Amino acid sequence: MKWIVDVSLGYFRKWLAKNGVFAAALIVPLLLGYGVALEAHMKRSSNPFVFNDDVRPLIYAFFSFHEAGLFPHDYLGAYHRACFFPPAYYAFYALGARVADPASISKVLPYFLLALTVVAVALAARRLAGYLGALLAAALVLSQSHIFLDRMAGGLPRAFAFPVLALTATALMYGQPRLLASIVCASAGFYPVAAILGGITLILWLFVLPASDRGEGAEWALGRRVRLVIVTASISAVMLLPMVVGARAYGRRLGPGDVISYPEIGIGGRYTLETSVSLFETFPQDVIQVARQFFMPVGKPWSQKLRDWANNRADPGAKSYGDVILNFVAGALLVGTVLVAARSAAGRRLLLLGAAAWLGYVAARWLAPYFYFPERYVVYPIPILLVLLIPAAGAAIGAQLSGRRLVALGRAGGVMMMGAMVLLPFGGRGSTDAGLNVNEESQRRLYDFLGRLPKDILIAGWPTDLDNVPYLSRRQVFINYELHQVLHQGYADEMRRRMRALIDAYFATDQRALVRLRDEFGVTHLVFRQDRLEEPPPYFRPFSIWARKAFNDGVRMGFEIPRQVDSAMVFSDAPFVVLDLRRLSTR
Repeated sequence: MKWIVDVSLGYFRKWLAKNGVFAAALIVPLLLGYGVALEAHMKRSSNPFVFNDDVRPLIYAFFSFHEAGLFPHDYLGAYHRACFFPPAYYAFYALGARVADPASISKVLPYFLLALTVVAVALAARRLAGYLGALLAAALVLSQSHIFLDRMAGGLPRAFAFPVLALTATALMYGQPRLLASIVCASAGFYPVAAILGGITLILWLFVLPASDRGEGAEWALGRRVRLVIVTASISAVMLLPMVVGARAYGRRLGPGDVISYPEIGIGGRYTLETSVSLFETFPQDVIQVARQFFMPVGKPWSQKLRDWANNRADPGAKSYGDVILNFVAGALLVGTVLVAARSAAGRRLLLLGAAAWLGYVAARWLAPYFYFPERYVVYPIPILLVLLIPAAGAAIGAQLSGRRLVALGRAGGVMMMGAMVLLPFGGRGSTDAGLNVNEESQRRLYDFLGRLPKDILIAGWPTDLDNVPYLSRRQVFINYELHQVLHQGYADEMRRRMRALIDAYFATDQRALVRLRDEFGVTHLVFRQDRLEEPPPYFRPFSIWARKAFNDGVRMGFEIPRQVDSAMVFSDAPFVVLDLRRLSTR
């Protein structure tokens, strides 16, 4: 043990002597610039009733590892554990839950992943644009937190995408194909889309680029390159095997050909509003959309006057000054990227990540739904490329304009100019609430009450009213919107069966549907909102049609639930009422 400690200390001293000044010069200005916003974000995140909306169907599935007896016979959680959790991610939370609350882990993890992303992009940018380039790249990650921290919030599998792709870019910059292969294998266990992007990049690197651009693999024979790719693909496939095998228990995967039988997956269905870019746009259009989101000002500005000026227009019909600057930045990026590709093997390798994004996007559209949503091949690699190409382009243009004698000065000046054009009008000091888009403080009494009920209860209610119950109350629900997936036929059929029973009971005109919900499905409690009986509550097809019909029948014949409130109500806090179905009146 002493030998390990001595060796570790020795390596650390060597690293500190070589990189200590660089690290300090990077960390200090970043903390001064973004520390206040990060501290405020952490404070907000520490509130258990403030969280990212996507934690609701995923993180709760690990609560039973932390507290015995929770969610007995939970079909919904079992499905999500089998189909949505890559094995390394699953193991991380399953083991972590034995020593800490999974909800707490999910709130702390994003900050470590953000730090890893900052370090990785700084190392990658340093290779092309020096210290100032590294500082600018790191600042862009922290400044545009509505892109980076927003996706990391909640500690979900997607939280690993940006750090993995930042590490991928670092491996490309330093010409280390074996490092990239290791990153691909590891990331397959956390976020498969990032592994696919890294795998495509590795193939392009080893088989498309000329030998002089392959870095460490420049002298590798064809056989060695083929072996590395085969081993990487095999290990990655083994990592994904548990998800493939686990999903088989829930039926075949539904695809575009099933839209007629399952309108849930079509227009007006479950996933109509799920993606941030359209699934039916072209790759260039989606890239432009993501780039526009990247340059959206967020957080306290470095200069309020400059931000206000950027929003002004010379004439009512003219573009804003910010749009003019953005066009100039786009032109500089285009010219600078060409210069980077022409002058640097590392730059050419970096651009492979963009090619991989396009190939992954095309494959996802052609092979839908087996390669995940196409938009994921845009929203993750493009911001990483922008973070690295902005300083690299500035350095390349500055070097080109300065002449040989003043190359170093020109590179630094180019980076500072690009940084000023991006950070002053479009950047900020970081968001204090990125990714924390749910605040349920107003319903604390409801969730506290449900959380005090026995662990073996089963709660029903209109699906969108119960989205937070498994996460905040840690009690099992019959169905909710977040857990209502339509990806596998068997699970989709079970969700239909449950929704039919719920709709019949919610808009029931007599006791029979409520009794069936209790006796056949085991539902013990019903969360009810009186205003749900004023007009049909919204949901996706075909359930909105079913609900409309049941609602109309209830209006005509009279709803049963209001008649049961006096005998079955156990909690009331407007607008919610909780009924104990074991107390139904049998008048």
